[in-house]
Amino acid sequence: MTFPVEYSSLSTTVLLEFLIDNYSISAAAGITFLKRGFNDTYLIKTSTAKYILRVYKHNWRSKESIETEIKLLDLLKENGISVSYSISDKQSQFIHTINAPEGKRYLVLFSFAEGQQVRKLSIDQAALLGKETGKIHVLTQNKNLGETAHNYDIEVQFEKTLSTLKSILKDYPEEYAYVLKLKNDFMSVFSSIDQGALASGICHGDLQAENFHLTGTDKFTFFDFDFFGKGYLVYDIGVFMWYDHKNKPKEIIDSFLNGYTSQRALTGTEIELLPYFSTLRALFQMTLYCNISDGKQLPLWPARQVADFIKKVEKWMLAVK
Repeated sequence: MTFPVEYSSLSTTVLLEFLIDNYSISAAAGITFLKRGFNDTYLIKTSTAKYILRVYKHNWRSKESIETEIKLLDLLKENGISVSYSISDKQSQFIHTINAPEGKRYLVLFSFAEGQQVRKLSIDQAALLGKETGKIHVLTQNKNLGETAHNYDIEVQFEKTLSTLKSILKDYPEEYAYVLKLKNDFMSVFSSIDQGALASGICHGDLQAENFHLTGTDKFTFFDFDFFGKGYLVYDIGVFMWYDHKNKPKEIIDSFLNGYTSQRALTGTEIELLPYFSTLRALFQMTLYCNISDGKQLPLWPARQVADFIKKVEKWMLAVK
């Protein structure tokens, strides 16, 4: 019997042959496997150009959400935002379906994001990043391009978190009770405010250093929209504030906000609630890790570690109130 698999490693040789056959890519191209995660990422290099090949994990993303991602990238590109955009094949198709051992996987070729990753932004770089993020939100505000990868509705996110944690935290009732209380606190706060004071649209969803490159000193290119979704736009700012928050000085956050508001004004309500969106990001990330760390493809995330993470979230909320 051929033993079934849950997450296969595809042949790089056959992938490259597939690209050469179907895309306008030189037969002398090379392929390098870069990383494995929610999708497999490869660098495709010719004598004159570089590309990024993404092969989505089975059942990670729907084809419809990938189609929406492509529309979003085209919208941003056409309006002067530097993004890694999808490349069509010789038949003007953007998405291919691969029949992997575990089932269908989708393949998309993207342009290469030139530049370098910036772990610690300078004040000027933070302002520029904020400005470009603001430009993105001006374009995506009130937009509905189709099915997105995620839904950042607050109640939806809390229900997913509580459902995931119920069995994991059976021996940690205090931590579970805190998340339940947090949900009630969030719903109370957000139900009492004027919804017109919170702009909605499409968020990048993962605005952190691994997902943008800086060329020289004046051009950010955004990529990896794998977590894009519908929600309040300031969710992206909350994500930016949460990542590496212990080492991110206030002047960097302030500079980012100054750059952002040069393109899209923030209401007082949006500014006041930014810490809530950072917390929402923390819970989203924790829930995601709990779900993928299932003891099959990835080791279980121990319940003690989950409980400790919740305590960190509680400290974060106490510090920002």
